[in-house]
Amino acid sequence: MLTLYRSNRAEVLAELLGTLLRLAPPDPFTPVEVVVNTWPTSRWLGERLAKELGGVAANLRFPFPGTHLRGIVDGVLAESEEGATSNHGIDPWRAERLVWSVLPLLPEVAAAPEGEPLRRWLRERDPTRQLRLDTWTLARAIADAFDDYALYRPDLLRAWEEGQNEEMGAPPLPASQLWQPSLYRELRRRLGQEPFSLRVERAIDYLRHQPPDPALQPLRLFGLSSLAPVQVRLLQALSGRQPVDLYLLTPCPDLWE
Repeated sequence: MLTLYRSNRAEVLAELLGTLLRLAPPDPFTPVEVVVNTWPTSRWLGERLAKELGGVAANLRFPFPGTHLRGIVDGVLAESEEGATSNHGIDPWRAERLVWSVLPLLPEVAAAPEGEPLRRWLRERDPTRQLRLDTWTLARAIADAFDDYALYRPDLLRAWEEGQNEEMGAPPLPASQLWQPSLYRELRRRLGQEPFSLRVERAIDYLRHQPPDPALQPLRLFGLSSLAPVQVRLLQALSGRQPVDLYLLTPCPDLWE
């Protein structure tokens, strides 16, 4: 079940969350997790919950949505694959890790016919092909873009998986961008793991066929300002198996409608 709590004041939402925890306290040895967007929010919310719970709030965890939802997907896929081990949150497609996989592939992709923009860049700025700050900066920018694709452009990555250069109905990629599908396919082959957006689709398909599990704690999300469409669909699928509580700040009913 998905329950939406909304108010134009964060204090009201925090008071409501504290009241619900007080009326239905979880096991004292089980951490209470509340997904938040920022570290300051976690500090503020922890203090507000302590006030609502009588002065002490212990065993609280405040994970961020990206990491927490990826962990949920890993757990669901491990369960759906009958005991297959998860990767314990180590996602090679996250930008901070992906950059090190992109770096050694730049010369290889640049040597392909569609790699002329990369080839020209490397020839002008990095003729020795040694690791330099500008080369690393380029690789990190590419890794950031692919990380964003995994959240916001899953159809594009699916098309690249199938050997197409653009998703159905989209205009063709310009010639200066054709190296991106080539780089993605080589990364996919070497990393041996799907990006988050493709893994979450399998998790959603599995969750849609699972009955509610009363043993699962509610998934609580507080004050999130935005989520990627694939994350929203994951929450919808999870709500059929466990309670999902959204505490959302909205300025007024008119704007919400």
